[in-house]
Amino acid sequence: MRQLLAAYPASKLLLNHADAWGTALIISMVMLLVHDAVTAQTVLLLGAYSGGYWLAFALNDFYDAPVDVLDPIKRERNYFVGRRVGWGNLTAVLLPLLLFFLTVFAQFGRLGLLLLAICLFIMWAYSAPPLRLKSRPGLDILTHALFVQTFPYVMGLLLIGARWTLLDGFIIAILFFASLTAQIEQQVRDFAVDAQMEQTFATRLGFERTNLLLKVTTAVMMLIAIIGLAIRVFPPFIITFGALGLPAFLHRFLRQQHVPRSEWLVLGSIAAAVVYTTAVFIYSLYQ
Repeated sequence: MRQLLAAYPASKLLLNHADAWGTALIISMVMLLVHDAVTAQTVLLLGAYSGGYWLAFALNDFYDAPVDVLDPIKRERNYFVGRRVGWGNLTAVLLPLLLFFLTVFAQFGRLGLLLLAICLFIMWAYSAPPLRLKSRPGLDILTHALFVQTFPYVMGLLLIGARWTLLDGFIIAILFFASLTAQIEQQVRDFAVDAQMEQTFATRLGFERTNLLLKVTTAVMMLIAIIGLAIRVFPPFIITFGALGLPAFLHRFLRQQHVPRSEWLVLGSIAAAVVYTTAVFIYSLYQ
C-alpha cells in the first residue's frame, strides 16, 4: 500500500478514509435490505452515498492540512499537506460529482433536493471556516454523531418513504452511538496535536475524562444492542454486523488509556462488513 501511495500520489486522495465511505455504503445497503427497497433508482443511492462521504472527508483533509502537518502519520496520509490544488483540478473533480449527486437526488423530488442541500451544507460547515464545527467543543461530536453514520440511514428512510419500525429505531440509536464514540475515540487519539492548534470536545473536557466518556458511551451502545437481541428485534443478517464490530468495541475497554485504537482492527472489521453486506445484497437480488 505504501508503494502504491508513493508511486501514485492521487491514490492517497482516492483511497484515504475508505473506512468512512465504506461505512456509508454498508449503512445504505442495510437500509435497503431491511425495507426490501432494492430498485434501480435506490441502487444509485449507493454510489451517491459513497461519493458524498468521500467528498466530505476530502474537504475535511483539505481544511485540516495546517493541523495534520504537525502529526507524522496524518501528514503522510493527507494528500493536501504540502500540495497546492488549482481551480482546474478542483473543477474537474467537483463538477462531475455534483452533477451526479443532483441527478440521483432529483429523482426523489423536492425532498431529495432538500436533503442534498443539507448534506452539502454540513460538508462545508463541519470542516471549513468560519463555522468549522469540528473546532467547536460539543458541536464537533454532536455533528459527527448526527451526520456521519446516523444520517445515511435516516435519509434513506425519508427518500424511499419507508414506514418506520422498532427495528429502525434500534438501528438508528446504535448508529448514533457508534458515530459518537468513533469521534470521541479519534479525538482521544489526536489529543496532543489538537491541543496545540485548536479546541475540541476532548481538549476542553480533558484526556482522562474523555477516555472515561468513551467507555461509558460504548457501554450504552452495547446495552442497546443487547436489549434488541433480548426482545428479538434484529433479523439474523443484522446480528452478524454486531459480531464483526465487537472486537473493535471491546478493545476500548481492554487497552491501556494511552494506547490508541488499532487501525487494523477497525479497518478489518469494516472490510469484513463490506464483503458480507455485498454478498447479502447480491443474494437478495436473486430472491
